[in-house]
Amino acid sequence: MISGFDDDFSEGFNSGPPDDDAIRRFRRMLDGDADDISIPNVEMLEELVEQCLEEERFAEALRACEHWVRYAPYSHSAWLTRGIALTNLGRADEALACFDRADVLNPRDIDTLINRGVALDALGMSDRALACYQEALVREPDNEEALFNKAVSLEKLEDYESAAMIFRTLIFSEQFGRDSWYELGYCYDYLNRLDESFEAYERFLDIDPFNANAWYNRGIVLSRKGHHQKAIDSYDMSLALREDFPAAWYNRGNSLANLSRLSEAIESYRETLKYEPDDAASWYNLGNAFEELGRYVEAIDAFSNALVHEPEHYESYFGRGSCHDALEQFDLALADYDVATRIDAEDPELWYARADVLYNLGRVKEAIGCYHRATELDPLNAECWLEYGETLYEEGRFADSLTAFDNALQLDPEWSEVHYGRAKTLLAMTRLGEMSTALRTAITLDPRMREEFVLEFPDAVAIREVQQALSYLD
Repeated sequence: MISGFDDDFSEGFNSGPPDDDAIRRFRRMLDGDADDISIPNVEMLEELVEQCLEEERFAEALRACEHWVRYAPYSHSAWLTRGIALTNLGRADEALACFDRADVLNPRDIDTLINRGVALDALGMSDRALACYQEALVREPDNEEALFNKAVSLEKLEDYESAAMIFRTLIFSEQFGRDSWYELGYCYDYLNRLDESFEAYERFLDIDPFNANAWYNRGIVLSRKGHHQKAIDSYDMSLALREDFPAAWYNRGNSLANLSRLSEAIESYRETLKYEPDDAASWYNLGNAFEELGRYVEAIDAFSNALVHEPEHYESYFGRGSCHDALEQFDLALADYDVATRIDAEDPELWYARADVLYNLGRVKEAIGCYHRATELDPLNAECWLEYGETLYEEGRFADSLTAFDNALQLDPEWSEVHYGRAKTLLAMTRLGEMSTALRTAITLDPRMREEFVLEFPDAVAIREVQQALSYLD
């Protein structure tokens, strides 16, 4: 229960603000039996709540506010600050009821309107929050707090251009200048204005050089600009300030992988997984790094872990299948590719890989169907057209084979293997003049093709058009 003023505390308080020692004693009292304390006076409660909010001790602020609203149920400030504490504790739905009470007690208060907006934003109702800030700005057009929070709501509504315009007006604000530089960096990143984003984070870090999030975001911008080593340096600064920052370890790993520093990338991904062991993306990227190093068994284990945490992650089925393929475990590879194509049937690389495995299993007709699907999805893959053409040739489908080689040739006119494939297909079709031209071009581009043709078609050497092509560079 609350027993009113306590003589030990109240002496001297009516003539001025409470001193720090009195505040500390009252704090200790609140930490004890909160249902049976003596309230020194309103000033003590207000001062304690203000200190707690400044120090971000929101649970303690709420405890003090509970006594404040019971002692002074008609105090607008008590209900307002109780709502602020609740919002910061992630209880924004309860905070709204407090702001309703505060609004009844003081309907024209700008702070109540703004903090109602903050609570609505926290609940994902950014459009309603925006309406609160607009109303506040109608009453007080230069209110910087309303302007700043309006811009934050616009960010959440993905109107980054409008948000950035407001943040630009606040960069010289004593209260909001620092945070406006940070938010500008965020907006410009989303707007793909990377140089301006980088500059904004630089200006923020000039003011607050020990902010781990800003160093992290700066690293993201540098990564997007292709400056991977500088990005790594930025992530390292972030991690020096906050070691338990899994997103920084993850992005650091990505930058290292982009520089082909795969062993270091692996260590970075492992650090990520110390903090987020169920993150499928980290397991997947770890698997990719192992695969690129030819460490297929470890890669398979990493991809399998990704699938434990995200069973529909088709990329991990694809990656694991590729490793089984590399180990010539074709049945296992096909099983993974089959699942992957059921999850996502629109990835041409997946159909291409599935075609290769089916070919290696001797299921050539099925392989042809997969090559066809792959080229439908990505008609610009010259390598796939080449392998499609070679498989069609083996099946005796010479006209279709020639079409596939012609498509590959349009994409890469200087590829000797394509000209060679055309030559042998034209030979089978007895179109000898065209065959001679194709063979001559293949040999011109790669003289080794002469010997390959002689070994593959020894009986054709006697043909006059073949002799002309084989002797072209003599």
